[in-house]
Amino acid sequence: MKKLINEVLKDKTEQGHTLDIYIKDAPHSDTTIQEWVDNKTHLYVVVFHFTNVKNPYYAHSYYIDTVINSDNKGLCLNGSRWDYESISEETYERVKNFLRKFVLTNQLNIEYSKIKYIDERYIYSYGGRWIKNG
Repeated sequence: MKKLINEVLKDKTEQGHTLDIYIKDAPHSDTTIQEWVDNKTHLYVVVFHFTNVKNPYYAHSYYIDTVINSDNKGLCLNGSRWDYESISEETYERVKNFLRKFVLTNQLNIEYSKIKYIDERYIYSYGGRWIKNG
């Protein structure tokens, strides 16, 4: 049984939309790339669920290793010219650390060199939100 799967981070997009950010089992099939199966990187996704929009099911998701191994400074969730949605570098770092904690706690094999630490600048706060320390 995996740990931390029911925790939710609360944050906002740079455009002010509120988000519930959580980890869930990823959909997969017999066509899933074998390397992903071997490394178990296909099992989980991080979901960015928008909580203050008309559609209650509106969300974007990424495989957790895609986010953990990213060197990006923030994340574009939707690049549409009409409805651009993104998260800041600080929010993205909170998400990465949330995922690192999940990976380390559950001893998943996801490029260990990239996830062998949890950034001490971010601490876990009551209520499920990572906050910057200092």
